[in-house]
Amino acid sequence: MEQTALTYLCPDCMAYLRYDGKEQKWVCDYCGGKFTREELEQRGTETKQDDYEVKPRAEAAENTAEISYHYEENITETDEDLSHLRAYHCPSCGGEIVTDDVTAATFCVFCGNPTILPTQLEGEYRPSAILPFETDKEDARKAFLQLCKGKRLLPKGYTSEQRLEKITGVYVPFWLYDGSVEGSGTFECRNERTYRSGDEEVTRTTVYEAYRAGDLDFERVPVDGSAKMPDGHMDAIEPYDFDEMKPFSVAYLPGYVAERYDEDSKACSNRAEERMRHSFEYDLRATITGYDYVDTGIVHSTTQMTGCMQALLPVWMLHTTWEGNDYLFAMNGQTGRFVGDLPVAKFKVAAWFFGIFVALAAVLFGLDMGVFQFDDTLASVFVDGVIPAVVAAFACIVFYNQMKTAEVASDARVYRSFEGLNLTGESEHFVREYETRRRIEKSDD
Repeated sequence: MEQTALTYLCPDCMAYLRYDGKEQKWVCDYCGGKFTREELEQRGTETKQDDYEVKPRAEAAENTAEISYHYEENITETDEDLSHLRAYHCPSCGGEIVTDDVTAATFCVFCGNPTILPTQLEGEYRPSAILPFETDKEDARKAFLQLCKGKRLLPKGYTSEQRLEKITGVYVPFWLYDGSVEGSGTFECRNERTYRSGDEEVTRTTVYEAYRAGDLDFERVPVDGSAKMPDGHMDAIEPYDFDEMKPFSVAYLPGYVAERYDEDSKACSNRAEERMRHSFEYDLRATITGYDYVDTGIVHSTTQMTGCMQALLPVWMLHTTWEGNDYLFAMNGQTGRFVGDLPVAKFKVAAWFFGIFVALAAVLFGLDMGVFQFDDTLASVFVDGVIPAVVAAFACIVFYNQMKTAEVASDARVYRSFEGLNLTGESEHFVREYETRRRIEKSDD
């Protein structure tokens, strides 16, 4: 089976070109030339092509080289794994490169030539649009260092320059869904008034039931179509400005890795529907105001998908390992939003816990010894170690949560239509009123 690999050539020196998102131009690293798309079209940009034959999986596997990024370590390759490999020749140096069957743009590991496999993005795999990179590798490097800054539990030496060299720009396949949600819900609402009556504290609670119905439209809710991309990372780097999307062209691919989807629109639509539904429920509840408390309520809704398009979105990826564990980071190639889960040094957790515990216990021991004039019983409880331990544990939990920034999105509020929620029905009515009483002890005065 023969396919074609191609590269874009510099009009001045005929070296290969790459698209530079920061410059928003096509750049030649050999002669320093920089060209807009209009300039390339005027000068008749040439491409260099090479027809190659996809080799049998066993032969291709013998020549496999690490060319971009991977997310799993220590996995034994099976015949099924090897069947997904594809081998081709670099149009620049003739070297043989092996990729998987979803790769559409990559680099030659021998000469660094950015190479495109256009047949990977033909037919049903051809995206409708592409959102070009607007940031570069240096932006991603700075964002990674900023993420690591001030993290008290980060292992020493984790931010080495060698680790930062593994940052790769990837065009990730996404499905962008249009849809609408229609439904209604009932919510219990409460107002509370507290006052004192004699030696009692009285709380009077008035309960209402609110009904709301409406519909809400959504535009371009993104869901990644790549099985190897973690949903939490792809969701957490949102949103994108889709007004900057361009009609798809392989000309934007040189200099980056690109993939075609391996999860179709039907398989990914459930996540988009769930996000739309949660956003509808949130907006429906938000229309109820004037109460002290509004319960989540019971909402019945139906979702209708009205459109879907395929697009390639820019993501900077950094895959690292630490003590045998994998850590993945992602940055929005348009906005620069950076997320990822950092490794935690266990000895630092212990050091912070015991450091805070000992320091607080020492202060409270001073209280117990009469340095400060506090109640002896209260000081004794502190000195027992319960409160120092709780405070130290809470501080460590806060530090730990700072290390995790990639979360799966549960809503699509960013992608609501400009008109917002269309409220089609509303009502509120009184349900009941009741009182609770609490005797006020003298110590409460």
